[in-house]
Amino acid sequence: MVENTMTGGTMTDKEKAEFVLGVYFRTQAAIERYMGRENLPEWTEHVARINSDAMRHRLPDTDDQSRDLLSGLRAMLGVYGSDTETRTSAETTELDVRRCGIFDYREQAAQRGVTLTLDRPCEFCVDLHQRTAAHLGISADVELAERGCRWTVPVPSATRGREGATG
Repeated sequence: MVENTMTGGTMTDKEKAEFVLGVYFRTQAAIERYMGRENLPEWTEHVARINSDAMRHRLPDTDDQSRDLLSGLRAMLGVYGSDTETRTSAETTELDVRRCGIFDYREQAAQRGVTLTLDRPCEFCVDLHQRTAAHLGISADVELAERGCRWTVPVPSATRGREGATG
């Protein structure tokens, strides 16, 4: 158990999760505010480089990288209580975000006084994942919706095979 220093008691698993989520969210909001909208691409590029280097180390095969690119996003969306569905095939990995819980969390955070720099969480998320994909030499396509999105990441060897069969 983790001691809750505010109450002197122990934290439940739910309290621990909410605490960690709050710290992560406030840190990201502070980075966005500190960097400013105009300099945020510099931060995003830095994080994308770290993410792609780590993925290359963990998964040297480009096909495996393409299949795994959205796993971190899917996990983060799960923490925020998002409604998602993942479909995988030999040719693509698709992540359908029917409701992004980050939107809900942002609204609640703003009501608690957290300053938000970006209008939508998509501004950081899309840029980060597309930059990470570019560093890996793979593509990541996204279609944005009101409070969700749909990602498609082709598997390179399947794409090469299809191109060779038609051309």
